[in-house]
Amino acid sequence: MTTPATQMPSATIWRAIHWGFIALFASGAAVHVLLALTTPQSYNGFADAAFFDWIHDAWQTIFMAHPTTWALLLAATELTIAILLIRRPRLGYLTVIAFHLALMLFGWGFWLWCIPALAFAVPATRHEFWASRKTPI
Repeated sequence: MTTPATQMPSATIWRAIHWGFIALFASGAAVHVLLALTTPQSYNGFADAAFFDWIHDAWQTIFMAHPTTWALLLAATELTIAILLIRRPRLGYLTVIAFHLALMLFGWGFWLWCIPALAFAVPATRHEFWASRKTPI
């Protein structure tokens, strides 16, 4: 007999997590479009706490040279992740994990967001792969 604490979350919970990530990345895309078009210089301090100097330097040299363009590209990336989560969930979840792992390179403060996000994304990825074993990608 299994106790409620050892049972897998219901399909409703998995769907809520799934749609939560879709909403998160779609709204993130919208925010980046808004920032790109209104205040592109707001990205200036983003990499100040990066773990490696080359990340900070690359951010300042590459991203901040054309922040509007790069922010719109970032928005397109986040929108693509949202679409992948809808159309190709396994690939979508892998990109969610990769996105958050890359974001963690920008400093300890981002870990406050990324660790909880990964705490949902990793089990959701595992569930998606397990649940779809009977169906092809």
